[in-house]
Amino acid sequence: MALPILELTVTRRRFLAGSAATLGAAAVTMAAQCDSALVRKIAQSRIASTPHHIVFSWQFANDGAPSQIAEVLAPNQLGVAVKTHDGVEWMSKWDSTPWAVSGPGQVSALADYFEQRNVPFHAWSVVTGEDPLREAAMAAQVLASGARSLVLDLEGSSGFWVGSPDDATAFCQELRRLSPYARVDITIDPRPWRIFRVPMDRFIPHIDGIWPQLYWDTFNNQANIDAYRYSGYFPGTHGVTPEFLLDSAYRLLTGYEREIIPVGQGNTADPLTWPRFRQRAWVLGWGKVGVWRYGVTRLSTLQYLGENPAGVAPAPPAAPQATPTSTQQATATATATNTPPPPTNTPVPPTNTPVPATNTPAALLASATR
Repeated sequence: MALPILELTVTRRRFLAGSAATLGAAAVTMAAQCDSALVRKIAQSRIASTPHHIVFSWQFANDGAPSQIAEVLAPNQLGVAVKTHDGVEWMSKWDSTPWAVSGPGQVSALADYFEQRNVPFHAWSVVTGEDPLREAAMAAQVLASGARSLVLDLEGSSGFWVGSPDDATAFCQELRRLSPYARVDITIDPRPWRIFRVPMDRFIPHIDGIWPQLYWDTFNNQANIDAYRYSGYFPGTHGVTPEFLLDSAYRLLTGYEREIIPVGQGNTADPLTWPRFRQRAWVLGWGKVGVWRYGVTRLSTLQYLGENPAGVAPAPPAAPQATPTSTQQATATATATNTPPPPTNTPVPPTNTPVPATNTPAALLASATR
């Protein structure tokens, strides 16, 4: 008989926050002999649930009250990823609504609220490396308070990741000391000239999945097209399309041997690009997707994902169309002002991944921004 949702939440917290004893002697022995990522995967499989697409929420002040979000996500079988903190500051510093996360107690309350309404609850945060041990402690608190997983926004510019590679190691080791088996992922900007700007090699052994940010409207401009071409990736006549971004991310990320969950652009000018995005992701073996973000995504897109749930082959999309450009592109980009900048410090990729030429003109790559 299925356990009540609240009991499931408590069980998850106890399991993920527990010591190695919760796995039993066999798993502890395996930990000494196997890759730690494999041990985590085995541990996480014991509490695995039905897969679900996940919609990111940034600030309740911008995206709406938890009740509004749950009312839409629940009937469409979608999970939510709520931003809990930024560096060592809880989100209540920037979000004045009563629902903003002010500490572990509020995370617990939000987790219970969404889970009771059949919306799987996840969390996300920005990791900076300025105070790696405190940041790791906060991340562990979020996980222990009911989040099914934590997605770390790994960026490489001021206000985002500014730490050293050793800071990354310190953060990851402390987080895994406190939360050895919890699901922890990273979300990055996978554009090939930007993916090498964060210490990925330090994070990868400690994380379980990678969420590439694939924003086809935002990236579809001449500067990005030129930079892609210079880096050895060649957009077709339609420019930067959902299919092109997914295929490029596949080339860059599969060598890391972590689950890939592509994040699509919620405020795309053409909603018909979402079925194409979902279909191509499925063909590449990626059965679930993320959406950035709730407050700017059409209801029709969320309903489409509900009709084509994670883990199930999506219905064939309509005939391919060119991703909107010019005036439509400018309008779509203008509405994305709240989108956090993508990661800019991504670490050294797998050895079989082509590294951008070192003589790339600085002006070319510097201009290839959102």
